[in-house]
Amino acid sequence: MLHRVEEIAHELAKILIPNITIGADEGSKEYEARLKALREQRRTITADLMMAARASTSEDPVLAKLDELAAQKRDIQQQMRLIVAYAREFVRPEPYRLRALAEAADMSISGTRTAYTSADVATISTRIGRKDTKGTTYPARSKPSSVRRPPEFDGEQWWAPSGSAPTANDDGIVPAS
Repeated sequence: MLHRVEEIAHELAKILIPNITIGADEGSKEYEARLKALREQRRTITADLMMAARASTSEDPVLAKLDELAAQKRDIQQQMRLIVAYAREFVRPEPYRLRALAEAADMSISGTRTAYTSADVATISTRIGRKDTKGTTYPARSKPSSVRRPPEFDGEQWWAPSGSAPTANDDGIVPAS
């Protein structure tokens, strides 16, 4: 079984990293260097496929690679939905046109119009820290309003000397010292 899995992984590497041909203006040394790099990429992919196969429930490199690619596809689709929602709901003074977004995203106009949900708009609002252009979606609070500061809190951390507390940047991140 192991030999079969290894053979499948090696052949998948050949599919994912196709053979190269020598360029018209390329010397043999350059070609050999590219060929060596190709072989190394294939060895790396074969090893990755073998590891993924061992980690998957099916122990099959084909199914493991397809699972990995499907996860990447879902991530890319989510990013596209968020970008389309941002372009339509947050860009001022007017949103991007559906036709331009559809062409850029390789989607239909109607698909672009319905690509995102109100949850996507809420996610964007929270991530960028502002409401949408219609004023219907506001950023979620990072701390629940029921959290109360102790009465001695004066705006600085208790462990930092007065005036030495680090300040957050525009993204709300306090840099490490």
